[in-house]
Amino acid sequence: MKIVILTAMHKRQETVKYCFDKMPNIKKIVMYSDDADGVFLDSFPNVYKFKTPNNPLSTKWNEGVKKLKDFDFDAMILLGSDDYIDEAFINYVSLNISKYEMIAFKDIYFQSGGSTYYWGGYECAREGEPIGAGKVYAKSFLHRIKYNLYPTPINKRLDALSWKVCVNAKANMLITTLKENGLYCCDVKDGQGMTKLESVPNLKLVNK
Repeated sequence: MKIVILTAMHKRQETVKYCFDKMPNIKKIVMYSDDADGVFLDSFPNVYKFKTPNNPLSTKWNEGVKKLKDFDFDAMILLGSDDYIDEAFINYVSLNISKYEMIAFKDIYFQSGGSTYYWGGYECAREGEPIGAGKVYAKSFLHRIKYNLYPTPINKRLDALSWKVCVNAKANMLITTLKENGLYCCDVKDGQGMTKLESVPNLKLVNK
């Protein structure tokens, strides 16, 4: 299977390098807005970059999804620039995506200050809904929705927006967890992201 990562960056180069170095062998398609970030991205193998305005964020991400039309791939993994996945995650996608239009996960790991935490998922009105990081989309599904995953120009609740698109399209989904499949997807909290670690409820310390 031909698997690619779609991500977007805006500065935070140290964190981006840390995450990219964890995934050296997979093709990454990266949106950027700052010229210095463009120069920075030139130092990485398997990175294909293009420049787009940073706001509104949903439009930036939608431009990235539309850019996928120019690439040969079977499935796309959506990650923030402060996220990384392990080899087992990529292998899982390769083995399973042909059976679905979308694979998504309800849980995630966080890394901050040398410690790793596990979050089991939403326990509110969104209980059972997958999170944004690590969502996997088959090319056939993106083609079916005309590569329009973020149709409304907004700067918040992008996960909810794309989830609504998938639900309305009646996507053939596999919603599962990292933990039950022995997979790893990690959000690196460096203090510069939109969501602070302190605001995430019910975290469980995995190690220090």
